[in-house]
Amino acid sequence: MKKQLLTAAIIAASAASASAEQFWADNSVSLLYGSDYTMTPANGEENTITTMTLEHVSGHSWGGLFLFVDRLNGESDYHETYGEFSPKFTLTSFEDSVVKNINAAFTYEFSSSTVGQNGSGFSQDNYLYGVGADLAIPGMDFASVTYYYSQRNTNFDNGDNDHQITLTYGWSEGNFAIDGFLDWSTGTEDHDAELNFTPQLTYNLGPMLGVQNKVKLGIEYSYWNNKFGVPVSNPFDGIEKDSDRDQNAVSLLLKVHL
Repeated sequence: MKKQLLTAAIIAASAASASAEQFWADNSVSLLYGSDYTMTPANGEENTITTMTLEHVSGHSWGGLFLFVDRLNGESDYHETYGEFSPKFTLTSFEDSVVKNINAAFTYEFSSSTVGQNGSGFSQDNYLYGVGADLAIPGMDFASVTYYYSQRNTNFDNGDNDHQITLTYGWSEGNFAIDGFLDWSTGTEDHDAELNFTPQLTYNLGPMLGVQNKVKLGIEYSYWNNKFGVPVSNPFDGIEKDSDRDQNAVSLLLKVHL
């Protein structure tokens, strides 16, 4: 049933894109390098991770599309691929209002990892369905808030469905920009509530380099409380205290818009 719903969402987004107008699109590739990443792998230690990301975002007359794929490589021979496919469909729009659009929202999250030569790791396929709003906040380039009902499917043994609120935001002044997201999800009997706050602070070096495309250099800060929702009652091996589940990581970021 989940695969059928995912297929239907992809077909709907593709069909709408083919028969409607695209207003804008942006593609980028980025490289992230930082330490203090927890539970990657799930050993209670903080590790150094290098991440390459391919990202697409576009606006259409029917709504919008955001998708990305991360490839993570870290210590202990850790490798992970994580991605999201997230279309939204405009239900209604408003003029001269803080709320610009009301959207039907869908997100498919997928990932798998391997650790060491024995290939141990995890996998997940999560399906999020919800409704959201694009906001017109003075001074902001963009902002949105979305509620999701999340169907979780992981091999962490903490896969009960839950609810999630997602905020996205972006602000810029000249070549300086701040953007990112905040995810908060509820807890259940088998996993704890999570808070993931991840902003990026960048400066566009494109004009200095004499190129029209944006070439952003900066940092990403990742604060993730109760990462993966790992419960205290059933922690991973190596998780000995609450702080082992929390991530505070600052990484160097290079992002090139294509």
